[in-house]
Amino acid sequence: MKIYNIKYYPCENESTSPLLVLFGFVGSTEKVLNKYKSVWNGFNVLVFTPPCDMTIILMRICSKVVLKKVHKYFQTHPDAPKSFYIQGLSVGACFVAGHLKQYENEKYGYLLNYISGIVLDSGLSVDTKDAITGFKSAIRAKTGSLGIVIQHCVPLFRPFISEFCRNDIPCLYKNDYNFLIIYSDCDTFFPGASKKLIKNLNDTDLKNGVPLNKRILVEVKFGSNHIEHLKNNKKEYTEAITNFISITENIKK
Repeated sequence: MKIYNIKYYPCENESTSPLLVLFGFVGSTEKVLNKYKSVWNGFNVLVFTPPCDMTIILMRICSKVVLKKVHKYFQTHPDAPKSFYIQGLSVGACFVAGHLKQYENEKYGYLLNYISGIVLDSGLSVDTKDAITGFKSAIRAKTGSLGIVIQHCVPLFRPFISEFCRNDIPCLYKNDYNFLIIYSDCDTFFPGASKKLIKNLNDTDLKNGVPLNKRILVEVKFGSNHIEHLKNNKKEYTEAITNFISITENIKK
């Protein structure tokens, strides 16, 4: 029995349409993820539903599996645009960093040039403290009263989480990736994490002397709770995605 799920959803014009790699949140159902897929109209979508992995071991294994499927997609779809997008939801956003690290494998390095943009919604802790806070919240939300007890075990995984923050998170700052970061000050799972990521991206560009506007960095802030931005702001959320696609596709041309 798998504790994670990977499924591919082709669109109507599969052979010539772009690809979205969607990292869902822990426990996300197909019904919920269908709502996110519908926002990316005209895209083939590869959906990964992650486990709640505090050892980071499964994250590395799963990220490699997803990477191989992306590689296979472009091998079997020669007429598809040589570009794709990545979206991460909540804990799924943390998997995005682990996924990007896998591109350091020389065999798959060519795919780095295909990444048109990355969308992070309600997640991605950039330091150990934020990650532990997020895992605790996720466990409480998914396991109810039992989670109140289990959450106290999270600090035991600090060495694994620290290693992830030290080795995987920096992959986000490389290659001038374009970002759409969707967040809220009401988020109790990863409070302040998105603001830290935005600051780190800007600081990294400044330190490296990256020309102004070389990296597209779009912030969209809602007043909704954790991972409820699409549910409560469907029109604005969809417009944010559509505009981000339009801006980044124009750069590729």
